[in-house]
Amino acid sequence: MIDSMQQLYFCRHGQSELNAQQVYAGQIDTPLTDLGREQARAAGGACRALAIDAIISSTMSRAKETAAIIANAIGYPNENILHNEIFIEQSYGSLQGLPWSTPNPETYHDIESDEALVSRAAAGLDLLRTLSAQNILLVGHGSFARALMQVIDHRAQHEEPKNASVIKLL
Repeated sequence: MIDSMQQLYFCRHGQSELNAQQVYAGQIDTPLTDLGREQARAAGGACRALAIDAIISSTMSRAKETAAIIANAIGYPNENILHNEIFIEQSYGSLQGLPWSTPNPETYHDIESDEALVSRAAAGLDLLRTLSAQNILLVGHGSFARALMQVIDHRAQHEEPKNASVIKLL
C-alpha cells in the first residue's frame, strides 16, 4: 500500500433539497439547493490555498455537484474527479424520506449500523491511502464524515460537519 498522502481534507456537500425540508435523506439522491451551490462555491474559495491535487467524491449527486463546483473554483479538471460509492451516505432504511421530527428514530431497525458505517469508512480511508496525491479533498456526507473521524481518532466523539464546511482530517 502506498501511504504518501500528506493531507486529507473533507467537505460535506452543500445544502440539499431534503436538508432544506428537514427530511432524512440517507441514500436518497437529492439535489443541491441554490443555497447549497452558494455554499459549495464558498467551500471552493476556502480550498484555493490548500494545494489540492486530488478530489474524490461520493457517487451521490449532491456530493458530485459540490465536488464539481469546488473543482471549478480551484482550477481542478472536472474529468479528474474520482467518484466512488464507498463514500456514499449512511443508509437510514425506512427512516429515509421522513421528517427529522419523526418520533423515536432509534426504533427503526433497518438503518445501516454505526459499526458497518465505520467499517466502510475504514475501507474508504485505506482506498484514499493508495492514491499518490499529497493533498486530497474528499467530498461526501455528514454521517460518513463522523464515521471517518472515528476511524482516524478512535477515542473522540465527533459531530457531523455543517454543509459545505471544509475540515482537515489528516
